[in-house]
Amino acid sequence: MATASQPFNDWGCLGSEQELFTKDTITMALPMKKAREIIRNLIGDEAVRIMDFLGSKKNMSEFSIAEHCKLDMQTIRHLLYRMNGLNIASYIRKKDREKGWYISYWTFNLSKVGELLSKMQREQLAKLRERLEREEDGQGNFFICPKGCVRVDFDQAVELTYHCPECGSLLTQQDNVKTIENIRDRIKELQKGIKVAS
Repeated sequence: MATASQPFNDWGCLGSEQELFTKDTITMALPMKKAREIIRNLIGDEAVRIMDFLGSKKNMSEFSIAEHCKLDMQTIRHLLYRMNGLNIASYIRKKDREKGWYISYWTFNLSKVGELLSKMQREQLAKLRERLEREEDGQGNFFICPKGCVRVDFDQAVELTYHCPECGSLLTQQDNVKTIENIRDRIKELQKGIKVAS
């Protein structure tokens, strides 16, 4: 583990990437870079700082997390509860006998990040398939503002009397063949990613 003589990483937390997670804590192989990217996109950089500090440590008090990551308690609790909502962090609460209040002790679960990624990919794939179906069903029935303000279907265009509600320009019919091709390509790419992960 990291010692006090080692330098702090980019976020003010001790330790290197290799020290954070031991092989026995990883049940689903997910590169740390990818795990950081997922957490950064979903919650933000500060959550990555927490993840890096917690690593494979178990039951770390919220106070020590705040101290090591140099964040205030309100921010720490907010981020930890968001991580808990995504099932990538868990906690237990214990009553402090001296002060009488409850303290939460947190554990980060890297294997759940892999499961979260898989779930997100499946949801994104379902949304893309739904959108592809809408695009194919309405092929040739979409209208777009020449300035790029809005894109509407035929019924909405009729309601708007073929004028953009934002700028007043006349809406033009859009050929959505390229949109359909683009969605199909994204679906294929996502399916390849899901097959690689499983």
